[in-house]
Amino acid sequence: MSFHTFAATHGLLIRDLYADGRIHRCPTEDHPRDRNGAYKFTGEWGWVQNWAHHPDPIIYRPDGVSAEIIRRDMAALRRRDAERRAQAARLALEVVRRCTFGSHAYLAAKGFPSEQGLIDTDGRLVVPMRDCARYERVNSVQWIAADGEKKFLPGGTAKGSVFVLGAGPEAWLCEGLATGLSIRAALASLYRQARAVVCFSAGNLSHVAGLLTGPRFVMADNDASGAGQKAAETTGLPWVMAPEVGMDANDYHMAAGVRALAGLMRELLTG
Repeated sequence: MSFHTFAATHGLLIRDLYADGRIHRCPTEDHPRDRNGAYKFTGEWGWVQNWAHHPDPIIYRPDGVSAEIIRRDMAALRRRDAERRAQAARLALEVVRRCTFGSHAYLAAKGFPSEQGLIDTDGRLVVPMRDCARYERVNSVQWIAADGEKKFLPGGTAKGSVFVLGAGPEAWLCEGLATGLSIRAALASLYRQARAVVCFSAGNLSHVAGLLTGPRFVMADNDASGAGQKAAETTGLPWVMAPEVGMDANDYHMAAGVRALAGLMRELLTG
């Protein structure tokens, strides 16, 4: 299998393949308008990473390539990544500290006009990406513009990062902030002491599921690629998703109302 084919099987859309041994960003099938993927190819071996699904790089190693060469290179990559993550964590904390607290057009558009959040100096909404094991630690941030455009802090740690809405022994895992807000609203209508755990991507959702204890459920995105359902199934936990392709829980909430979303969740709990 060629490296280009290998990358494609993992969802990367590489238009111009560079075999220069450097890290390159590229679009993915899930996010064709963003550079949500990365790869490195030396001409002999390489790795790929789709941020929505792969917390760690996936190695491409044809027959005859020395495992020791790959081991040394990956060790160097991990050291550089650790340095970048530490620097990004410091910057993320600075971003959170400079924010003001207020309403935002994105929250209103998603059905929560009274909700308030952290607002950066440029007007974008800021979602702290906190360490699942040490929630007081800010690993990174996600910026969300009024039109819904989302950006992550470059170099920030996504693996194991969450943002929690609500409190209680029961956890409902989801990908995005708006989905988490809709889950919280539905849980309130069901009078359940539970929390929505925003995981930011399908791949991280699968990882976070293994870090949490207690009753856990998954609210998957019903995306056309099937990534949300696949991630939910990977967790081995009870899961549910909006009935129409292209919908997440917030889309369903907006289209059918919070009672309809709560009904889906009730069916999972009682079924």
